[in-house]
Amino acid sequence: MTGPSELSPRASGPLRALLCNRGDTDGSTEVSFYFSYSDTFEPFDKWVATTEPIFVRAGSCQDVSKWVPRPEVPDASYHLVAVADVDMWVSEGREGNNSRVGVGKSQVDFHAPPRPVLKWVSSEYSTGSLVLEVTSEVNDFVYVYSGESCEGLPVAESRVGSGSYCYMPIDLSGIPSSSYSVRVVDFVDNASPCSSILAPGGYVTAPPPAGDE
Repeated sequence: MTGPSELSPRASGPLRALLCNRGDTDGSTEVSFYFSYSDTFEPFDKWVATTEPIFVRAGSCQDVSKWVPRPEVPDASYHLVAVADVDMWVSEGREGNNSRVGVGKSQVDFHAPPRPVLKWVSSEYSTGSLVLEVTSEVNDFVYVYSGESCEGLPVAESRVGSGSYCYMPIDLSGIPSSSYSVRVVDFVDNASPCSSILAPGGYVTAPPPAGDE
């Protein structure tokens, strides 16, 4: 009984189990896969997938698998459980050995970070200059783009710190873009919606010093 340690936009894999017929009669049944918060099968566990009926000769075993690109379960860490004949349609001498729990747990994460919050703030390192403050989830990767649609190459990159924000110095010298946009991406490649902000109002590049007369 095995499954991927992570299911996310960057990682997927098949759910696998070994289906064995311990009786003396050939037969077929389905195998259902569940995600469980505990290491035992419970009726309220999250169903993930069910195979087609699989024929197994008496005394033999068959490898079974099911590919699940995105399970319809909340993001969480789960034990993977495989259950043969979950509806009890096959008559058996022993009905208590139909479920198995996999070793380890699977982390499911398809939750996109929230839309980042943007604002211009004064830089503590340079009087009169502005930096873009980005508020999002801790450790998210931050990408700043010229324009309002988060397209093209980033003009600045950083990572959200422990305070759920980071400061992004943007080069506003010369002719700045009329607006900037930001997308954040978490450690499993879930990307947030795009946020945009107008360039600072009234920002003017300082004129060069006047020459001696």
